[in-house]
Parts: sequence; C-alpha cells; structure tokens
Amino acid sequence: MAKICDICGSKIGFRSFRCQDGIICKKCYPIVSNRFTSTITRKTVAELRQLYEKNAAPIDLGEGGFQVTRKIGTVLLLDEQKKKFCIPSNRNITKSYTRPEVFSYSQLAGYKLVTKPSMRPEELAALFGDKKSNTVIQHLAVCLRLTDGSIRELTIIPSAVRASSYAFQKSYQIAMNLFPELDMICESL
Repeated sequence: MAKICDICGSKIGFRSFRCQDGIICKKCYPIVSNRFTSTITRKTVAELRQLYEKNAAPIDLGEGGFQVTRKIGTVLLLDEQKKKFCIPSNRNITKSYTRPEVFSYSQLAGYKLVTKPSMRPEELAALFGDKKSNTVIQHLAVCLRLTDGSIRELTIIPSAVRASSYAFQKSYQIAMNLFPELDMICESL
C-alpha cells in the first residue's frame, strides 16, 4: 500500500519525512521546515499543517511583481522601476526565518537608527573612526515606520560587538548606505 502525505494527500514516493504522528512528502517538507531551517520530527501533523498554511501562501508581490534592481547589503532590496522595496528574510543575522515582505514606496512613512545602548548618529560616527574604543554595541538596526502605523526592523547587528571590531565597521557602513536610499524613497512621493 502506498504511503500518503499527511499534509497534501499526495502519494509519497521514495523520499518521505517523519514527524511525531505522520509522514510528509518531499514537496511539503521545505514549506513546513521553514526552508530547511528546522526539523519536523518533534512536531505533530496539526502543527505542521499550521506552518504549511502560514508559509505556503504566495508572497504578495503587488501589481506587476517585483524585480530586484538594487540591493543594500542583505537587508533591503529595491525595484526602482515599480517603486517598491522588499525586506527579505535575513536568516543569517536574525537566526530566524521570516517571510519576505514587499511594500510600495508610498507605504514608507519614516525611519530611524536604533542602537543599544541608545546613541545618536553622531556618537556612532565618532565610534566608527575610533579603532581603540572599548564601547560595546549590543544591537544596531534601522526601524522603518509604515503608513499603517506598523514598524519593521532591519537588524544589522543582532548581538554585542566592540565598536573597534571589523564587524561593527562593516555593519555601520551598511546602515549608512541605507539612509540615502531611504531618503530617496521618502522624497519620491
């Protein structure tokens, strides 16, 4: 008797994946495992169905789709022809999977630099040039305020680094490269 996938109901061929109380086919596995970032062995079929419904829906690219014309690090993608920007899943930095989100330029209401400990941009700029600083930056992000009142955080430094480190220097440059692009988006309205 052929095995049946407990998510989609299709016949399972040679390759199958076991969860706590069922079997998943190779087409459903990438969806329920958050693109191979987590295992499913300790999850139930009911939990996997919820993940499938959450992750399987196509990403809304808006009218006309989304074509990447420029990237700012790994934190922001731009489609300059259609006047859209995308916040991709930055799994390497945040250590968690999130679905990419696409917004039109008109949805961006503002942005600001957020640090922990709290610092003004001028103070961060002074640290950028200081190779002997012992200051520790625990978190660095650019927060985007959208017209619907929601906030999206572009995390650049997720954990503590010294301001004199190479990691801080490169991350600070990425943050500074975001500002002209975000200014251009806000001014294009």
